[in-house]
Amino acid sequence: MMTEVEFLGRFERQDDGNWVCSHPLRVNGPSGPIMIEEGASFGPGDFLLGINLAKELDQMAAKQRFIRKSSQPDTHAQQ
Repeated sequence: MMTEVEFLGRFERQDDGNWVCSHPLRVNGPSGPIMIEEGASFGPGDFLLGINLAKELDQMAAKQRFIRKSSQPDTHAQQ
């Protein structure tokens, strides 16, 4: 199973808010697997298997930015 970071890494966010698949991937759907091909674009309000994919990717990206920021040492801390 792919991690959230790996899944997010298969997409690139565009300036217009769309997410474009940069590496093809297979997603398990209710009727079997589906392929998201390289170049497939998902914008705000576009749904895949009932999921607003752009919104989910935005939330994943925000979470990863928070994790990275939280794990960096505080260079302004008093010693």
